[in-house]
Amino acid sequence: MTADTQQIPEIAATPAWQALQRHHDEIGQKHLREFFAEDPERGTQLALTVGDLYIDYSKHRVTRETLQLLIDLARTARLEQHRDAMFSGVHINTSENRAVLHTALRLPRGAELMVDGQNVVEDVHAVLDRMGDFTDRLRSGEWTGATGERIT
Repeated sequence: MTADTQQIPEIAATPAWQALQRHHDEIGQKHLREFFAEDPERGTQLALTVGDLYIDYSKHRVTRETLQLLIDLARTARLEQHRDAMFSGVHINTSENRAVLHTALRLPRGAELMVDGQNVVEDVHAVLDRMGDFTDRLRSGEWTGATGERIT
């Protein structure tokens, strides 16, 4: 499975990018005090909580328009489709014509990520187990360097 990269626009040439660039040119030198003076609700309107994560955009050169322009750019770049392809094991690493497997590092044992017809999660956890064994032996001093001293 390979990603459809033929339809990916050169992002900097898109109207969405150009609109974001114009917006940056307009607000890029503006001081945060000005943003707060113009929008007293900024502190609450540009902050959100997702689970235990609190995100506060209000302390950055970001406006509601900035966020909308970024969403427009993400849509133009087909970010959601590419994210889905990444999590589905599609070959999106175009330079090596393979899937990107770092997503498998975060999957729990027993999960499934099929790449070229093979569930790679078991293989990933086998390597993680070997890495854990290696680091445990180094930390405990069971494995030492050429001089017989602990590796630190």
